[in-house]
Amino acid sequence: MMKNHFRLIALAMLLFIGIPAQKAAAQNVAVSYQAFYDQMSPYGQWVYDAQYGNVWVPNVEPGFRPYATDGHWVMTDNGNMWVSDVPWGWAAYHYGRWTYNGYYGWIWIPGYEWAPAWVSWRTGGGYYGWAPMGPGHVYGGMYEYPDNYWVFVNPNYLYHHNIYNYYERGDMGMYVHRTNYITYNDRDSRYYGPRREEIERETHHRVEVYRVSDARDANESHMGRHEVSVYRPAISRESEQTARPSNVIQGNAHPVRPEAVSENHQTAPPAFRQEQRQQMQNQQPQNQQYQQHQQQYQQEQHQQHQQQQYQQEQNQQHQQYQQEQHQRPQQQYQQEQHQQPQQQEQYQHQQPQQQNQQQYQHQQQQQPQQQQRPQRQQPRSQPQSQPQQKEKKK
Repeated sequence: MMKNHFRLIALAMLLFIGIPAQKAAAQNVAVSYQAFYDQMSPYGQWVYDAQYGNVWVPNVEPGFRPYATDGHWVMTDNGNMWVSDVPWGWAAYHYGRWTYNGYYGWIWIPGYEWAPAWVSWRTGGGYYGWAPMGPGHVYGGMYEYPDNYWVFVNPNYLYHHNIYNYYERGDMGMYVHRTNYITYNDRDSRYYGPRREEIERETHHRVEVYRVSDARDANESHMGRHEVSVYRPAISRESEQTARPSNVIQGNAHPVRPEAVSENHQTAPPAFRQEQRQQMQNQQPQNQQYQQHQQQYQQEQHQQHQQQQYQQEQNQQHQQYQQEQHQRPQQQYQQEQHQQPQQQEQYQHQQPQQQNQQQYQHQQQQQPQQQQRPQRQQPRSQPQSQPQQKEKKK
């Protein structure tokens, strides 16, 4: 009884405190920290930062902002989730934090815990707003983000697929002062940002809630009719000590921190991008030569393959011809051996018939001779009889 009593007390304490959904979402797929380095490298550059360690700079177009471009919001059973349209979104939008660097632009710092979206929310004045959470920030905290970190939209367009077409323009500080942070006293962390009931009350439209399911890998992540399948593996903390990016560069000695971000921070900073552009231009002649060599090599391989196919066809035809020549005498001999008994039977069967035919022909030849002899004697008898009659008359 005492054990059951303590169990009930422990369960009640857990329910009162609340278990964050992103921590409770344990996955049946576990990967090492190296997965971040390997799977994100094709889409950006790893940079070693003196404060944050290895950070990731995405290869994006000017105007990129995390949780603002290349995706949209959906309401799920885990709260508001950012569904991205980029192959690296499974990591950068659901693990770790984002911050802005004056030299590199937006950089991503990896993390261990999964969440529908690591953002802070504001509401008020008929708007919803959100900003990427920086390193060390947690849910429920009220931080002094730069004004141009925030994105605001009318509630009617919050779940629109082309949400970036409906962002409010102008001075974001005006919207920041008109809104307040979204917090819940019941510590129900399953809901991040505005709840479904609040949005339905403001928009007078039903909000569909999607069920979150697990995908086996990043390529299988997709959004269905009533379900969002996401790749959210459990990241091993111990593996961070041995994990290393294959290509990492030393960070700027004096990086500019987020506090000095200008109003047009959404445009890619010129310094780092110009260096990347120069490197690409220097590598372009080498890439062209490499492509030419590759094309020439492929053509040669194709010709060799065709010649090999032609030679194989010729060899097959020659072998087939030899087999036919070798088999032809044997087939003829077998046919002759098979035909001999049949010919003998036919000969034996035809021999009596031939004899009968010869006898018949011989008889036919003799009959005309016998019939012609009396005809020749009759004319001779008549002249003899006439003289006798004349003598009698005398």
